[in-house]
Amino acid sequence: MSSEIDFSLFIAALRRRWWIVLLCLVIALAIGVGIGLAQARPYEAANTLLVQSPRYQWRFAGEITAVTDQRRDFQREVLAIARSNEIAQAAVEALDAVGLEPATTPQALTSAVNVRAGDGNTIVVTATSEDAERAAAYARAWTGALIVAARDVYGTAKDLTAFQAELQQLEVQLQTQEKSLAEARARTGLYSNTGVPDEMMRPSLNLQHLNQVNETLAGYLMAIQNVRLVQDALAAATAETDLTQLPWELLGATILSQRGVVAPDIVRANLDDPARLVQLFQQEERALQTTADALKQEADQLQAALAADWQDYEDVLRLRNQTRDTLQVMNRKVNELLLQERLDPSLLTVVGSPEPLVTHVRAPMLGLLATAAVAGLIVGVLIAVWVELSSRKKPL
Repeated sequence: MSSEIDFSLFIAALRRRWWIVLLCLVIALAIGVGIGLAQARPYEAANTLLVQSPRYQWRFAGEITAVTDQRRDFQREVLAIARSNEIAQAAVEALDAVGLEPATTPQALTSAVNVRAGDGNTIVVTATSEDAERAAAYARAWTGALIVAARDVYGTAKDLTAFQAELQQLEVQLQTQEKSLAEARARTGLYSNTGVPDEMMRPSLNLQHLNQVNETLAGYLMAIQNVRLVQDALAAATAETDLTQLPWELLGATILSQRGVVAPDIVRANLDDPARLVQLFQQEERALQTTADALKQEADQLQAALAADWQDYEDVLRLRNQTRDTLQVMNRKVNELLLQERLDPSLLTVVGSPEPLVTHVRAPMLGLLATAAVAGLIVGVLIAVWVELSSRKKPL
């Protein structure tokens, strides 16, 4: 029953007090128009940036390959960077550098700039100000700071600086190792795969000495063998054997002739005393063997020294070659980064003109009037119902 009374009161208020509703509506619309006309008409400057994933996969130096996930949402990543305090600070520094007056703060600039995702893979940077030049300066500074930041994060500048510094260190290291290699060549006289002409090569002193010792040792071993052969022939001789027919010519070896202990003329002079000959041969064999043993020991020592020289030389050569190979790889990488920086410097590209598009923003009059109309109707209906309810409570 009460709901019917309330509804009838509402209908009656609208029928009898419609003019109150209309008056409130007119007043609200007038206030809305006044507010709209009183509002300032700011300027809006906008730049549109296209976000692109890396376009090329550089493979100059296959040993050093960057890994890029093609499934990454670069637009979302760049939006996070674009809304950071670091971008605001960099934009303020850019505005200060061009002498924009009055100066602004990062907080004020953040309030004046809006960054949002646009259509497709675009990002829209919008700056608002009551002055057209200031709005354009805000958008220009924010856009420039964002492009620089994206180039630092996704570009090659930092990598290029690091690789160039490493390349310089490798060049210095290679020069030092080339000097060490030259010193090793001069010290040992060893040359391996160097392309040095034969007339400029100095043989190793240890190698020369070793060759001489081995040559002398070979002569002593041959002399020992000859003495043993003559001894065997002498031991096999009988009373009927003509000793003059034994191979005494074997005793004409250079070493035996130089020593003169069992030279052919001495042996022939003692053919009548075979026992004396046997004694001479045994004595000479022992002397030759002693000398041969000493030469063998010296040859082993020289061989060990030569092996040590080769090991030192190979160690220095290996380090030089490793550094040279690494230098070549690093040089290819630096050249690759230099080319990449020129052809694919950043993920961001300004769409259209690099200068922001400046427009004069009009107040949202239609939305303001709609809001005012709704508010006027609500207030008018409430006043009409209140007036109708008050009139019914008065005594007749």
